[in-house]
Amino acid sequence: MMKFKDLKISKEITSELDKHGIVELTKVQERVIPLIFKKKDVIVQSETGSGKTIGFAVPTIEDIKPAKRVQVLVITPTRELAKQVAVEYIKFSKRKGLRTAIVYGGVSINDQIQQVRSADIVVGTPGRLLDLLRRKVLNLYDSRYLVIDEADRLLDMGFIKDINTIISYMPKKRHNLMFSATINSRVLGLAKRYLNDPVKVILKNVLKRGILKQYYYNVKERDKTFLLMRLLKKERGLTLVFCNTKRKTKIVAYTLRKNGIKADCLNGDMTQSAREKTLEKFSKGIIDVLVATDVASRGLHVEDITHIFNYDLHDEIDSYTHRIGRTARNGKRGTAIILLSGRDHPKMQKIMRKYGEHIEPRKA
Repeated sequence: MMKFKDLKISKEITSELDKHGIVELTKVQERVIPLIFKKKDVIVQSETGSGKTIGFAVPTIEDIKPAKRVQVLVITPTRELAKQVAVEYIKFSKRKGLRTAIVYGGVSINDQIQQVRSADIVVGTPGRLLDLLRRKVLNLYDSRYLVIDEADRLLDMGFIKDINTIISYMPKKRHNLMFSATINSRVLGLAKRYLNDPVKVILKNVLKRGILKQYYYNVKERDKTFLLMRLLKKERGLTLVFCNTKRKTKIVAYTLRKNGIKADCLNGDMTQSAREKTLEKFSKGIIDVLVATDVASRGLHVEDITHIFNYDLHDEIDSYTHRIGRTARNGKRGTAIILLSGRDHPKMQKIMRKYGEHIEPRKA
């Protein structure tokens, strides 16, 4: 394995990497960082937990100096992911004196306005970035790097027009880095429009084999919650349960609590403050079970999740991929379980075509 000390990286960065126990490069870092140093545009398919954030943060931090103007722009689909990416930039750039601003909606814009005016790096969600650009408080004219993180999710969430508008504020001469858990025709279309002769780096499920166990239980819809409770008491650990609707997350979490399980819900109806408090309780183990909609299937940075339950299956197979990507991260073992009722069978057929050889049936 290649080590960070083997790369031409300043001591300011390597000392922070060492401090956090980051010594060897992951596969995606080993492939991508040298390309970025060579000023290549890249499009990268890499699953969550593969170390992609450090893969683009380290070389962009290395290449810029404090200037109090935006040199790196990172666009993310969710507030949670924006915060996590910004934390990595802050962590590894502080000895260089770089300033990082994080911008997202749902909170006061005033503090963010002050941050972006002197920032070297800006990480944000499309809506708030556009707001700041239109107010003329965010200046991207000197930007050297554009990072589009989780491109497939951005497109799934309907941000294509916002992305186009944001990029129109940037100089045409820049380096473009695009990362995605899956590369589909829409992602390729976005890459074709904005990336200059990009190098493709495709990493397929390198983390999952042998460390992620996948099972399914056939169960009647009305018996799902009872089976879930029984399995949670058996399969102990830090657990994410995915439901398709906000209402169901509330009902399932309430039922679990009534039966002595430390659970809470996470969905789009909650305020940003409430979501952050719930995530903090989950990450600290104050609650064992988080019942969530797909708002949590991306950008949730909790390293020790041991179990994923699909209470409902999503229509899109990519959603299943993103959900199970919350566990079995960085070499740790994990378990993904599907509670399969009759109405889920058409969706299950799609999943079995991709993952069939890895998903085992279990008797309830």
